[in-house]
Amino acid sequence: MKKTFKIMTITAAAALTLSFAGQQFASAATFKDLNNVQDKEKIIALQNSGLIKGISTYLFGPHIAISEAEGVQMIVNAVGLNLDLVRFIKEPKASDYFANASDSAWYSQALIIAAVNGLDLPTDLKPNQKLTREEFTHQLIHAIEISGQLPMVKPVVVEFKDQGQVKVDYSGSIQRALNYGVVKLDTNGKFNPKQEITRAEAAVEISNALAYLKAHSAPVAVSEILTAEQAIQLIKEAVGPDADLQIKIDPKAEMTRESFTYLLVHTLQTSSQLPMLKLIPVEIKDNDKIDILNSGAIQTAISLKIVKLDADGNFNPKDGITRTDATAMVSQVHEILKGFANH
Repeated sequence: MKKTFKIMTITAAAALTLSFAGQQFASAATFKDLNNVQDKEKIIALQNSGLIKGISTYLFGPHIAISEAEGVQMIVNAVGLNLDLVRFIKEPKASDYFANASDSAWYSQALIIAAVNGLDLPTDLKPNQKLTREEFTHQLIHAIEISGQLPMVKPVVVEFKDQGQVKVDYSGSIQRALNYGVVKLDTNGKFNPKQEITRAEAAVEISNALAYLKAHSAPVAVSEILTAEQAIQLIKEAVGPDADLQIKIDPKAEMTRESFTYLLVHTLQTSSQLPMLKLIPVEIKDNDKIDILNSGAIQTAISLKIVKLDADGNFNPKDGITRTDATAMVSQVHEILKGFANH
């Protein structure tokens, strides 16, 4: 089993640098390789703002397809993901998360940041393999959604001619990308999902994604109590497409710690993503306040270190679940599932 070393994380949301105020566009003459590129102003703005780093005037290569590693680097830099508030028992390596990654390569830190922040990347990622339009778009949409506190939206399904070529796991992300205005269909009504994505195309997608975030994201206090609707969204992100969530509760009702823990663990179990565990129950000081129907799930969550008791040994089951605590639990689930996948 691959081992990870994270012991404390903040929410999956990391600081975003979204303000474009006061930015000056560089002269198009400075970017000679962008002269015939559509939306070159967006690329120049991103370069000037520092949101796409490590791509020089002469190396930008707008017509060059980007690799997996370059795509991750661009997304991490642009969305502002980092490890500033993460503490490790042992310094992590890229190979702890990705079997084909080199720990001494230029991209290793970006891969670590992406993994710790919960980006949806394959564990068999090949850093030098070229990225397709569907792969990059899926990764970018996932990144802005976990970091931007976007409101819940029900995408209007956009029909396009080659949607049958889109990988099933990416179809939802592609639909949301079209709804967000991150991507557009070509003049023939196609998305071209299997086509390699160029650096210029990737930069334009990033520009469009940040513009959408700036217009739609709202600051959310990390101490806010999650509603049932928000909790379900977090759990779906943790469990993935196999999530089977069927509950009867007011979507606007506040979710308690015991209810969220039960729902998270129960969804993982019914989706066959947790192995059978031989539990050794721990003592919980306020166990008498826990609904007996939730006690097994809470013990399981404690055993897997998805959740911890407080300094006094209490679980505080009736307290509302905060975004901070819920996101930390979901982040731990991501690490557990990655471990099982690499076992």
